Amino acid sequence: MLMRRALIVLILIAAPACGLFRSGRAPEGPPTPAPTPLPSVARAAEPVVARAWAEPRQLPPAGGQTQILVLARKRNGDPFEGVEVQVQTSEGTLFSASRILATDAAGRTRDRLTTRRSAVVTVNAGGAIHMIEVTVAGK
Repeated sequence: MLMRRALIVLILIAAPACGLFRSGRAPEGPPTPAPTPLPSVARAAEPVVARAWAEPRQLPPAGGQTQILVLARKRNGDPFEGVEVQVQTSEGTLFSASRILATDAAGRTRDRLTTRRSAVVTVNAGGAIHMIEVTVAGK
C-alpha cells in the first residue's frame, strides 16, 4: 500500500502538466478555440474601416452553409477597392480555402462556410481583424 502511494506521488511530481490538480475553476461552457495566427495580408495604403458578418448567423441542427460578408470603407465612407481579405475558421470548410481575397469596386467580398458544428470565423481585412461566431442549433 505504501509502495502504491509513493508511486502515485512520483508520477504526479514527474508529470507537472497533468491537468488533474490544476488550481482554479474549470471554464464554463464550450472551450474557446485558440486564435490561429493569420498569414499577413497586405496592409491597406490608408486605414480601413471594415465590417464582417455572417448570413445566416445561426444554422439548423444538421449544419449547413453561411455567407461570410466583408465590407471595407475608407475613413470618409467611400468604398475601399483592392483591400486584401483572408478568412479562417475553427470548424468546417471555406470556399476560399483561406486564400487571400480582394474587395471589389464596392468595397465588398464574400466567402462561404460549410459546417456541421459551431465555428469561430476570423476575418483579416487589410490588417483589421474581426471574429464572427456562427452557431449550429443544439451544438
